[in-house]
Amino acid sequence: MNTQPTSQNAPTSQDDQWQNHWQARRDPFFQECLAARQDLLADLKDPAAAQARVLADLIDIGAGSLHWKEQGYDAVVADPSTFRSVLPVMRYDDYAEQIDRETRTKGGVLSCSPVLRWLKTSGTTGTPKRVPYTLHWLLKYRIPAMKAMWGTYLELHPEILAHPWATLDTQTVREDVYDFVHGVEHQAISNRHPQINSRDWNPPWYTSPWFGPDTPTSHSGRMYHRVRHLVGRQLHYISAINPSTLVSLRDLIAEFGADLVRDLREGTLEGRPYAEPDEVAARHLEGVLAQDEFSLVDVWPSLTLYSCWLSASAELYRPRLEAVLPGVAKLPFMSCGTEGVTTIPVDDTLDSQPLAVSQAYFEFVPAEVPLGELLDAGERIETLLHDEVEAGRDYHLIMSQGNGHARLWTGDIYRVDRIVDGTPWVHFTHRDGVFHSFTGEKITEGQVTQAIRQGLAAGGLDTGLYMCGPRWGGLPSYAVVVEVPSPAEELDRELSAGIDRELSTINIEYASKRDSSRLAGLRVRTVRQGAIAAYVESRRQQGNSTQYKYKPFQRDSDFVEAVLTH
Repeated sequence: MNTQPTSQNAPTSQDDQWQNHWQARRDPFFQECLAARQDLLADLKDPAAAQARVLADLIDIGAGSLHWKEQGYDAVVADPSTFRSVLPVMRYDDYAEQIDRETRTKGGVLSCSPVLRWLKTSGTTGTPKRVPYTLHWLLKYRIPAMKAMWGTYLELHPEILAHPWATLDTQTVREDVYDFVHGVEHQAISNRHPQINSRDWNPPWYTSPWFGPDTPTSHSGRMYHRVRHLVGRQLHYISAINPSTLVSLRDLIAEFGADLVRDLREGTLEGRPYAEPDEVAARHLEGVLAQDEFSLVDVWPSLTLYSCWLSASAELYRPRLEAVLPGVAKLPFMSCGTEGVTTIPVDDTLDSQPLAVSQAYFEFVPAEVPLGELLDAGERIETLLHDEVEAGRDYHLIMSQGNGHARLWTGDIYRVDRIVDGTPWVHFTHRDGVFHSFTGEKITEGQVTQAIRQGLAAGGLDTGLYMCGPRWGGLPSYAVVVEVPSPAEELDRELSAGIDRELSTINIEYASKRDSSRLAGLRVRTVRQGAIAAYVESRRQQGNSTQYKYKPFQRDSDFVEAVLTH
C-alpha cells in the first residue's frame, strides 16, 4: 500500500496498544480483503461452478445432522440434483422445533458444525429470531463476505487505511452481551464481540478507543465518543449500514457541538481528562457550528468516501445524504440480513450489485406467485436457478445457507436488473405481503413511492423521506407525511390531490374504491426536511441501533402527529 505518514501515526504512551494493533493489522487486513475480492470476482465469472461448489458443501455439512437423517434426505447425498425435489421450501417458523433442539445441543441438529452464538434479528416488535451462527458458516461464508466487500472499498479507495484515524466504522460494533440462550450469546450480527477465534472479524481499528466495548451502548452516547475521538483528525471514510446513521451523526454534532468544543479545548471526554487540549480543532469546530447548515465535509474536509444501503427505501435518503456529505464518493453496503448475504458490491454501482453466488445456494420464484399461500396449502414449489431468471423481473428469493437453513424463504423480493457473465445483478425491492388494504386495493410500498415521486415532481419537488399508513374511520383513507423545503397548508392540499390521482392511475383497485366512495382521498401533510429522519432516530432502541431500519410503511397513522410534534 502506498500511504503517506502523518503526525497522526506517532502513538503516545496512552495510545500505544491500539495503534500498535492498527499498524500490525493494516497490511494483512488489506491483503486478506483484496484476496477475498479476487475470489468473489472469479466466482462471478463462473457462477454455475460456484453454485455447484456451495451446494456440495451444504450437503456435506448437513448430511450427518439429526434433521437430515430424521427426514430421510439420504438420496441428496448420493445425487445432489435431487436437492430441490427432496428438501421442501421452508420459512423460519418451520424450523422452530429444530432450532429449539439445537439451543440445547449447540450443534448437530441442523448442521454438523458447533453453534457459537445465536443471531438476533433487528426487528423492533415480536419475539427476536434465533439464527444459528455456526463455526462453518462464520469461517467459510460470513467473514469472507465482509472481507470481499471491504476489498472493493480498499481497491477503489486505499486512503481509508492511510492512518489509524482514517476510517470510522459504524457498520459493526463491539458490545458486551447479556442475553444468552442456554449459555450461548444471543446478539445482533453487527455485534462483532467477543472474537470467536483468530480468523474472526479483526479490522485494524478493532481495539481503537471509539470501537471497543467500553464505549456507551446508547446510540447518542456511542456517536458522541466516536466524534470526540475523531474530530480534528484527517478522517477519510465513514462506513454505515443505514443511511440514517450518517444523518444522525451530523445532527448529533449540531446538538452537542458546544460540549464537543469544550472537550476539545480542555482535553476532556464528557468532562473527564482524556488527552492534550486541541485549541486548533476547537476553533475549527466553533467555526463550523456557526454556519446555519453545516455538513460533515465542513467538520472533516478530508472526507473522501461513505458507504451504506442506497437502494429500496434507503434510496429516499439520497437527497439528505447529498446535503450532509456533498461531493463525497459513495459505495453501497452489501444486501444482507441476519439470515444471510445476497449481494456483495464489486464497484460503485448504486442501484444493483451481483448475486453473491459463493455465499448461498440461490433459488427464485416469480414474485407474482402467491408463495405464502402455496406453502400454507402444502403445495409443491417450482423454483428457478440463477441461470433461469430474466432481467427486468421480480422474484421471491430462496436461499440455502451454511448454518443448516436449507431452502429458506425469508419473504424478500428482489429485482433482476441485468445479467453479466451469467450472474444476475439484483437489488432488494420490498418484503412480500407488505401492503395496505382496506377493501382489497392492496397498496404496495413501491406503488406509494412511485405516486409520491410523480406527485412531487409535478410540483417541481424532489422526493425525500416519507411515511404512509392507514387512517381508520367511517370512510378509511391513507395518511402520508413527506419532507419538503417549505411546508405549507396549500402545498398539503395540492400534493394530496396530485398523489391521490397518481395512485389511482398506478393501482386500478384503488381507483375503483375511490370512485365508489369506499375510500376517502389520501391526505398529505408536509414537514420540514429532516423531520422524519429525526423522528426515526428517536425510535432507535438500545441493542439494535446499528441495524435499525427506516420503514416508509406503517401499521397505522399514529406517526403523523408524532412527526408533526417531534
